[in-house]
Amino acid sequence: MRRSPGRGPDRPRRREPVRDGVRAAAIPLAWIALLAGFPGSGAAAPRQVKVVIEFRQQERTGQQGVQGSGADSVRQRSTRAGGGVAAEDTVTITTRSSGIFVVVQDGGSGTMLVAQEVLSPQRAYFFDYAAGKGYAVQGVTWQRLGTGLTVRPTVLSGGQIRLAVTPWLSYLTPAGGGSIELVEATTELVVRVGEKVQLGGAATELHAVTRQILGYREAQRAGETSVFLTATLQ
Repeated sequence: MRRSPGRGPDRPRRREPVRDGVRAAAIPLAWIALLAGFPGSGAAAPRQVKVVIEFRQQERTGQQGVQGSGADSVRQRSTRAGGGVAAEDTVTITTRSSGIFVVVQDGGSGTMLVAQEVLSPQRAYFFDYAAGKGYAVQGVTWQRLGTGLTVRPTVLSGGQIRLAVTPWLSYLTPAGGGSIELVEATTELVVRVGEKVQLGGAATELHAVTRQILGYREAQRAGETSVFLTATLQ
């Protein structure tokens, strides 16, 4: 048999060697791509936010005064006179604090109960406010009233949390009960995680002076109630 010049016999094609790990890695990569399509795979779990409301009341009382006294002693052949002065200066500082907290999911809402039995004068104030805003019907008597705060946290980047704090009322009437959120009184603020900020407060002051024949007495009383808020991630 004659061979064509310049052409050799057919030879089998040479396969390129498979590098170690290339073909084996294709299977795990396929599984990763498949699992990535399932719901919840690779998605971060919702974060929990702990919101603490602290009520701190500080009272300062002071008393200052000067009181004079005198006496005469008369005997048969002698007379003695005596006197004295007493001074007073007292300052007392009293601090009371209490707190409540709630754990809320990021983007959710939670309610904290502040008071269950509100006094009648304060109950009338809350009713007038709610009736004026259209939340309550005029002429309906509230037998019991509870107050609280509704918080709605949103976790931001940079270690910050946005909070919306809304006053909340629960009431009981002869016909039944219900709850109201006073959205007009909502307070929104951005705080750093773990930072304590003052949300509000109230202050009172009393000054009294008593004058006497041989002295005087002065008394002062000052009180401040502050509301603090702290938000942390759980």
